[in-house]
Amino acid sequence: MERVMEKKVRIFRKREAILEILSEQKKSNLSIKAFCEKNNLASASFHNWKKRYGNDGTARPGFTKLQITTPAAGSVLFAEVYGIKIYQPVSAAYLKEFLS
Repeated sequence: MERVMEKKVRIFRKREAILEILSEQKKSNLSIKAFCEKNNLASASFHNWKKRYGNDGTARPGFTKLQITTPAAGSVLFAEVYGIKIYQPVSAAYLKEFLS
């Protein structure tokens, strides 16, 4: 017997929908695997959402704290991007990544 595989359709969910799904799973007392199978969700997507929005459902931005120091006397400004001053030489690839 030949097995016909269906093409999976990607569904892009908004933040609110993802938070609702995370909340439903927590209330259901089901394991993530069981919840995803029941609701036809990819467990990898669910884990990514959980990592991104955390257990409490608040978004965790991908920023890190920066320590800002004043340049030493005689330092030369290398570049300024969107008001951020860079005082040491960096590669063009770094600046391109920084701008994206």
